Amino acid sequence: MTGSLCLLQHDGDRAGESRAECRGLVHSRRKRKRIATLPEDILKEIGYSELEALFTAALASLESRKAFINSLNVFPVPDGDTGTNMSLTLRTALEEVQKSQPKSMKELVSTLSAGSLIGARGNSGVILSQIIRGMATAADSKPVLTTTDFTQMLTKATEVAYKAVVTPVEGTILTVVRRMAESAAGLHQEDYTDYLAEVIRTGRQAVMETTGQLPALAEAHVVDAGAEGLVTLLEGMLMSLRGETVASGKLTLEDEIEEHVGPQDLTYRYDTVILVASDTLPESQIRAKLTERGDSLVMASAGGLTKIHVHTNEPYDTIQYLMKFAPIREGRIEDMQYQANEYASGPASGADSSSKPLASTDGCGDEDVQRAYVVVSPGPGFDEIFRKLGAQIIVSGGDTMNPPTEAFVDPINACNAKSFLVFPNNKNIIMAAQQAADLIDKDVHVLNARHPVQAISALVQLASCGPDDDCLTVANQAIESTDFFAVTCATKNATVSGMLVHEGDYMLLVDDKLVGLGQSVEGALAHLSESPITWNDKSLVSVYRGADFAEASFDALVATLTRQFPDLEIQPYYGGQAFYGVVGSVE
Repeated sequence: MTGSLCLLQHDGDRAGESRAECRGLVHSRRKRKRIATLPEDILKEIGYSELEALFTAALASLESRKAFINSLNVFPVPDGDTGTNMSLTLRTALEEVQKSQPKSMKELVSTLSAGSLIGARGNSGVILSQIIRGMATAADSKPVLTTTDFTQMLTKATEVAYKAVVTPVEGTILTVVRRMAESAAGLHQEDYTDYLAEVIRTGRQAVMETTGQLPALAEAHVVDAGAEGLVTLLEGMLMSLRGETVASGKLTLEDEIEEHVGPQDLTYRYDTVILVASDTLPESQIRAKLTERGDSLVMASAGGLTKIHVHTNEPYDTIQYLMKFAPIREGRIEDMQYQANEYASGPASGADSSSKPLASTDGCGDEDVQRAYVVVSPGPGFDEIFRKLGAQIIVSGGDTMNPPTEAFVDPINACNAKSFLVFPNNKNIIMAAQQAADLIDKDVHVLNARHPVQAISALVQLASCGPDDDCLTVANQAIESTDFFAVTCATKNATVSGMLVHEGDYMLLVDDKLVGLGQSVEGALAHLSESPITWNDKSLVSVYRGADFAEASFDALVATLTRQFPDLEIQPYYGGQAFYGVVGSVE
């Protein structure tokens, strides 16, 4: 090897010095050689430690441009998280490398691949994990890598990534990785720096051309976010090769949730969950009493127990009242006002989000569970509804909160059920769930549920599904027959389907398509009757209140819907979802 490389430390870089110790995710105990600086010094091959440094530089580059990549999201809703998802995916991969401290190329690329697979978040993260997987497959038998080897890595990455997508779309990250691989195959450049510069030049041109390849990108006058992320990743590698500082944005898992919700004064402060040791409580009596002093009441009974969830300002009075009927098995009280204030002001300094559970399980320890339901839930209200409907595994996630692949893998592996039905409940989570299913040696089926309300409809139907019935078909039919709608506030100016949307407008989305605009949640939802839903065969509208939508306003909205649709039953619930004041289903 005629040269070596090192990623300069992210903070406090000493620009005038010729040596630097790799910090961050690169093991501090390993020293790097001096970066080649003379024209005659060229880098023809790299070892496993140098490849690790390149990927670490790639992560720093992604983190530094995360906000810009997120801003490329075409739709002006709070889910512009491509940069976040790609960064967190690569960070998980490198954290696995740090834990294992590989001693060879094979060990390094195998760990990178496995780490990216379990840490993949969102569609962009899953595709990135497949690109890394392809690169690893081409590199794992080589002690060192030449530029020819790197070309083979890009070629294999293209092949694996295209196979991972059911319907590959040009004008995306797939196009860009393919174009770069094709360009690399035509190069005869031995020096890594010149080689990678040429590959990136092709990638940059391909990124610019994505605007004209997809109508949605052309309408928004932006490039594809995933494509931008991939080239940004390689640019970080090139900067490291050149000895340039790659400044990190210091991304943490707290970046999964963007700050779109401002401070709010809650009517009821304490989220209270009580497990009572009886399943024969006088439900109507308890409901009447608890609704006098709270809201968002949910009661579910089974197996000699009743779980009660309520928002109240008097949690201990609630517990004392319930103790009149049966002993309290366990309870939980959370200060939602404190959480709302903390959320509005941003992540607390030094907060450790790794302690947050990715998923909760209930009833998975029973050996006789034939079929378990895995659902992604965007809020506490939906959590309780899913539990009441029999979901055994609840994964926290939704818009801006795309769970990683491991959020599905770990609880499913720990569950004793014979088979699993997975409801991703978000179009940007489906690929992560499918990737999890591929990694699990169990009978796992991922359904095409794009919204939590579709999962609710399916679970209601599955409750009467017998052992001889085709329950998978039952669930799919329920999902397909359920239209869903949502109202959220636009996060930026945009043109969508010919409509001019201004930041701050409230948008009504029906089946993920923009239907109408308003200056309030109520104003936007007034367009529901204009949506392309086939109304003549519908009988029920279910409406779910978001975390930041006042209860009084929600009650008024439900009354309006009742007048607007006199022939339909309107059922209100508390969902607790962020960003979306109201979501609902039409069945």
